[in-house]
Amino acid sequence: MATPPTEVDDEIDFDDYEEPYTDEGMSEEEEDYLDYLLGDNEEEMNDFDDPWIPADTYISSQSSVESSSSSCTLNSTRIYWKDENSNDDGAPDPRTVQFKPNKKPGIQFGRLSRHTLKLLTSPVDFFKLFLTGMLLTSLCLSTNQHAAYHIRNGKFQSYAGPNGSWEVVTEQEMEKFIGILIYMSFMKLSSVDRYWSRDALYRFNPVPSCMSCVRFKAILSFLQITPLPDVNKDNKLTRVEPIIEHVRNISRELFQIAVDERIVKSKHKWSGIRQFMKDKPVKFGIKLWVLADTITGYTCDFYVYLGKKRTQITDLSKGLAYSVVMNLMPNYCNQGYRLFIDSFYTTLNLINDLLDKKVYTIGAVRGNSTAKPSVFKKNDGWEKLAGRGDFRWHRESRFLTVQWKDCKVVTIVSPIHTGSKVSGCTRTFQARTGWKKQVVKQPECIKSYNDGMFGVDKSNQYLSRHRCYIKTKFHWWKVLFFHCLDMMVVNSFILFQEFRTEFPNKFESIPAHFGQLEFRESLVRSLLDVGSLEKKHESFACTPSFNENSNRLRCTFCYAHAKMYSLPVQHNKTVFCCEKCSVCLCLVPERNCFKKWHSVEGKPVRNWVKENGRKKKSTVVNITIIMH
Repeated sequence: MATPPTEVDDEIDFDDYEEPYTDEGMSEEEEDYLDYLLGDNEEEMNDFDDPWIPADTYISSQSSVESSSSSCTLNSTRIYWKDENSNDDGAPDPRTVQFKPNKKPGIQFGRLSRHTLKLLTSPVDFFKLFLTGMLLTSLCLSTNQHAAYHIRNGKFQSYAGPNGSWEVVTEQEMEKFIGILIYMSFMKLSSVDRYWSRDALYRFNPVPSCMSCVRFKAILSFLQITPLPDVNKDNKLTRVEPIIEHVRNISRELFQIAVDERIVKSKHKWSGIRQFMKDKPVKFGIKLWVLADTITGYTCDFYVYLGKKRTQITDLSKGLAYSVVMNLMPNYCNQGYRLFIDSFYTTLNLINDLLDKKVYTIGAVRGNSTAKPSVFKKNDGWEKLAGRGDFRWHRESRFLTVQWKDCKVVTIVSPIHTGSKVSGCTRTFQARTGWKKQVVKQPECIKSYNDGMFGVDKSNQYLSRHRCYIKTKFHWWKVLFFHCLDMMVVNSFILFQEFRTEFPNKFESIPAHFGQLEFRESLVRSLLDVGSLEKKHESFACTPSFNENSNRLRCTFCYAHAKMYSLPVQHNKTVFCCEKCSVCLCLVPERNCFKKWHSVEGKPVRNWVKENGRKKKSTVVNITIIMH
């Protein structure tokens, strides 16, 4: 007689208890156990040191939430597992995994003075938390130095000024240059030259009024971030490193997380750091390691992947993924943060070391990962036979591992979740009568991971929706400059939304629905000073007209000017009027009141007329526009 196993543990080999495909009935072990349950043959069962009792915690049962698996199929193969009916006694006490951050999570304005906080009244004020005066000065100095050097050597003479030298870029001009880049991010045209087209289709474009096409191309060509003496050709990021560090430092200071990679689209062959990822939507590009807030999508920290040869790995035995996460996490250890990571990063060494530092890692696990328990690796028949909604869990040491069958099997490891807790999720399936929705069970651990990884996905969605990007042939590093500019816009937008939620009365004039597009539009209006451009165009919209009945009326400007300064009233009469302003104005060589009224000089007079009323306004009728 075969001796049953002496203990119930995670190393049960289910194949030993697989029912043979014959009609011979039960095996000897099953007959002995049945006799034991019926109370027969007690003496024989007492011969065993430890009676064999099947572990209830491994028996599968269907919950009230639907599952598409067949219990008959699973029972026939005797593949058992722990599910929601198996109590998980090994879950940690919630009091031992409390979140105790050094700083309050979310928006951080401790570094700003009260005066600065009072000045945060519009979207552009939040953007200028990133686009600081120091950054603008650095961009201008480096660009001017680079341009002067090349023009002095006889290159790019088409970008030189009238006197043959480079016209210095000012901070105000650099702001307008950045404003045009942001405008181009949401107002897409087929080429850069189209933004300066005089065709009627592009008449309402504000760009030509702010900067000429030649000047924009000149700044774009000579744009530099690092001063020429500081350029180190051995460092791949030398030309873009200052702005990368600037964005990283400001982002860390202003917000208090999930780790994932981000691909910045680029096909430049000369960068030396371009990556190819066949399974990603963007297959060619520069890879960034990103630490993002899981709720808002705010990019907290990042750095650029330079390839295997140039990347310094802290511990060669633990690999690249370990080094990536540890380099991003030093400011968040020993505070109880939950870190959500992709399957690329999840290793047993990483999750153990982070747990020692009180960082609770919830990560996806690959089939060959060291973080996947051996009991799952040995008994992989479950993955083929389980249906959608089935799951199994296993607790080993300090970690819970959950496998859940959706379209395919997903494996998640966590040190803080309970294996038996489940919730429901909705899935769509095709039936004979069409597509239908079905609620399937989903472990709490899986749901938490999906919600957590949403942070990086949300960040990537924000950045890909409106990209500041102009194709450059040789300057591959400008792709990273444009991406840093996008991150500054997106992070400032998230800060604005958080600040607006905290102080709703401060932004009553802004509509309730104010998305990223509206935020970018507001930035363009402020950086390009579109309001002044509109007033400028309005002034030209006023054209002189005259009374068809030839009735001469008193000049509003002459009368108001005399009344304002207590001068003798000159009863100057005219047949010319402004139809838009509804006033009569002189239009003769010695008295051009029409021009004075619509100029800056005439603003006090216009205000006086607005307060005191216009004389004989009702008599301005039957006017005809003079065509020039």
